[in-house]
Amino acid sequence: MSVFHPPVRPRRVESYLLPLLRERFPDVSFGGIRSRDNPERECVMVAEPQQPATPVSQYVRLRVSVWVRRGDGTGDYAAAQRLASLIATYLTGADLPYLVVSAGLDSGPIRLSDEDGVTCAYLVLLLTVSTV
Repeated sequence: MSVFHPPVRPRRVESYLLPLLRERFPDVSFGGIRSRDNPERECVMVAEPQQPATPVSQYVRLRVSVWVRRGDGTGDYAAAQRLASLIATYLTGADLPYLVVSAGLDSGPIRLSDEDGVTCAYLVLLLTVSTV
């Protein structure tokens, strides 16, 4: 007896999540890479496909970095952490596109400094994503 395994098509979830987040948080600059103009409120998301969860789904680690900059260019960690928590709460409780089967907090938000020494909040969400 042969077993049918559906083809696995890893998907980039950023293209599904970013429009939802831009609509929900219109005053935040969302993207997959850092903005050169250093907006006051910025969130960068990078999805990393992981191992299969089931024959028709796969785990995806979603790395989320959030900056809230003060007028002098320094990072406001307390505000960044609050914003990161709001984003995580939205993504883990929202009616997400059919592609995302489940979403949960893996770690964070924790305090980090970027390459310029600006403090940001960093968290990781673990998603299960459909591959069919």
